[in-house]
Amino acid sequence: MKKTEKIISALFTITLGVLLITLRGRFISILMTVLGLGLIAFAVIDLFNRLIPPAVVKAVVGIVIILCGWTIIKAVLYVLGAILLVVGILLLYEKIKTRVRCATLWQTICQYAVPVLCFIIGLLFLFNQGNTIEWVFILSGILTIIEGGLVLATAVTED
Repeated sequence: MKKTEKIISALFTITLGVLLITLRGRFISILMTVLGLGLIAFAVIDLFNRLIPPAVVKAVVGIVIILCGWTIIKAVLYVLGAILLVVGILLLYEKIKTRVRCATLWQTICQYAVPVLCFIIGLLFLFNQGNTIEWVFILSGILTIIEGGLVLATAVTED
């Protein structure tokens, strides 16, 4: 990954953390609506290209996501949590397997902190039972901002 790509990725991660803190539960419903609208837009494009079966599938899935988004938010959180958990484990395994070492202790901490934070955020999303959803989003947002900051610090200090 290029240095500019890492910086853009870090800024996107920090923005995601801020959105998690400020919007909390509404963030997922907004994301579901955008996803549904995106699928409907792709369905319209498929219709113009005379690809009727894929257009119908995309339109139906988009409409279902928009209409039933509120009821499947918990499922989405579990899936997102599982994905983050697996990504964190795989990233950490790769770092340990290749014995990543950096020039300074700070760079080494930054390299290992990102997978650990992915793992922690995944755990937080998996354990969002009952009324704990608000603090899960706030804590996940804080950890996501920290992760973005670590990625940014790593990208800036790279040669």
